[in-house]
Amino acid sequence: MRFGLGLPHSGDGVQGASIIEFAQRAEALGFESLWCGDHILLPTAGTNQYPYTADGSFPRDARVGFLETLSVLCYVAAVTERIRLGSTVIILPYRNPIVQAKVFATLDFLSGGRAICGVGVGWLEKEFQSLGVPYAERGPMSDEFLRIFRTLWYDEHPEFHGQFYQFDGMQFQPKPIQNPLPIWVGGHSRRAIRRTIAYGQAWHPTRQTPAYVLEYLPYLREEAERAGRDPDSITISLKRSLHITDIGLTGEAVFRSGNALIGTTQDIIDDARRCQDMGIHQLTYDFRSDDVAQQIAIIEQVADRVMPTVTA
Repeated sequence: MRFGLGLPHSGDGVQGASIIEFAQRAEALGFESLWCGDHILLPTAGTNQYPYTADGSFPRDARVGFLETLSVLCYVAAVTERIRLGSTVIILPYRNPIVQAKVFATLDFLSGGRAICGVGVGWLEKEFQSLGVPYAERGPMSDEFLRIFRTLWYDEHPEFHGQFYQFDGMQFQPKPIQNPLPIWVGGHSRRAIRRTIAYGQAWHPTRQTPAYVLEYLPYLREEAERAGRDPDSITISLKRSLHITDIGLTGEAVFRSGNALIGTTQDIIDDARRCQDMGIHQLTYDFRSDDVAQQIAIIEQVADRVMPTVTA
């Protein structure tokens, strides 16, 4: 089992110094990866489209600070040495695909081959509208963008002629250090699983239970075999919010998160073991509080008590 952590990149008190403190502590504790989510705009009036709460409301106030994903990952790359750096997940249609490919290649190059390109199609229609991106086309656009990434990252003479973008006669340098640069596909639908099989190295559902993931693993295996891929070559990752109740934390959790993992240290150990037994390879935790001191206390407990029980 491998363990990743969401970076403290949003919230009223978000600061560069606290991001660095968290990232360096996580690396020192032996975590595998650090992750950053993606929103560019949030609607003042709220939303009923968020797929991970019962009423569709987004668990954060629109006025809260939310730093740009790729900028944060490049910032953290400069102050770490070994820990991997991923997007969880970049919303593919929001940015020009050639520019996105360039930023991920640059991140991989400058970090010494530590980038993970976590991707999703997005869900917030008003954000799409504000960015001038057709919401109804987000699936086909995402698939095309992933094909563009592959062409630019690996082909000596990249050329592409698609529905949304066309290019030829151009050079793209430098290439990523990793070949392949890992693509982790977010989403909890069958379509997300098929996109993983077509383009990705990992399926990375968010805000789901381990039982939900287990239910879909036979479908993933069947579809992978149908496509001629070894299903065992696909990493299964699950991301949830984590809160540990028996380590003396003070203050309340400041926002809700669907299917959060809340319990004692032993509960967290038991959950990690169940996930490992189910065939989940990687767990990513983010947090229900923006207090970075609380977050560090939680990850220290995970590193000291949880990780040794499932990584041996």
